[in-house]
Amino acid sequence: GKTTLAKLLFNKLCAKFEYTCFLTKSMFKGDTKEERDRIVSSSLYHYGKQVLQRGGTWEKTLMQKKLLFVLDDFDNDMHVELLQDVVNVNGCANSRYIVTSRDKHILNQLEFAECECYVFDVKHLNQESSTELFMSHAFPKSTEPSPSLKDCIVNIVEKCDGLPLTLEVMGKYLKGKDNKSESYWKECFHALDEADNALRLDDRLWKKLKVSYDRLGSEEQE
Repeated sequence: GKTTLAKLLFNKLCAKFEYTCFLTKSMFKGDTKEERDRIVSSSLYHYGKQVLQRGGTWEKTLMQKKLLFVLDDFDNDMHVELLQDVVNVNGCANSRYIVTSRDKHILNQLEFAECECYVFDVKHLNQESSTELFMSHAFPKSTEPSPSLKDCIVNIVEKCDGLPLTLEVMGKYLKGKDNKSESYWKECFHALDEADNALRLDDRLWKKLKVSYDRLGSEEQE
């Protein structure tokens, strides 16, 4: 699966916890309690080894255990209920619960008397970091781009607005095209430029993401 900021953080912290559980929105196929229990049970690890539930429940397993619980791309009331269930059942002061979401309203619903809650607003990448990310995908072997592409690279990176996924996917599309016509690069720039015409910020972001996604082959899209 795609490596997200939440996954990187999980990988960095997981060795410090007895039990770990990493969940993404895409894992859930329904909103029933049975489905939530199935997903948690199948994603539970004890010191790096998967816990095989045999007739018991994850609630009994996690009671008062040091747990790292991560829910990536948290966006609805079912996720809120799941997190509340895990916190209430676990009850360990040394546990840590991490969620990511594009909806700050959802995050602001999270209040637990026994936990300290912090909300961190992750900013878009600055120009230097954006260029570094884009170049790592467009020129993965540290090859130097053609001098004639210098302005195109600057313009495309600026139009990606510091969005990591757009920078990554656009870079992957343009990989290996540095020795071809500049038209590939200019076409991408103009498509990103047109996306700026959308009035709402969310619409602009999605349009830019779609520009990069549409240019990938079917296997890369998958």
